[in-house]
Amino acid sequence: RGGNPGFVHAEGPRELLWRDYPGNAMFLTLGNLETDDRAGLLFLDWETGTTLQISGRAETVYRSEERFVRFRVDSVVETPAASPLRWSAPEYSPANPTTP
Repeated sequence: RGGNPGFVHAEGPRELLWRDYPGNAMFLTLGNLETDDRAGLLFLDWETGTTLQISGRAETVYRSEERFVRFRVDSVVETPAASPLRWSAPEYSPANPTTP
């Protein structure tokens, strides 16, 4: 899944948090994490082609009737200009929740 810029929050030097939102209401991703908490994230810089790959462990947490994913970072790999292609900024889905 993705989201608008700012949907992932740093909760500490090795911990990220983001709010879950309904998507297709199948709960597959978070259900899979209940079975195996290993996860990876990929962040793209659309202008430079740089990628940031983060691996770690994820869990579902609940706060005030909202569901979040807490991600504890084990390793980070940044690859400058990983792709020779450059993209314009994407159009974000209107189904994405707003970010503060």
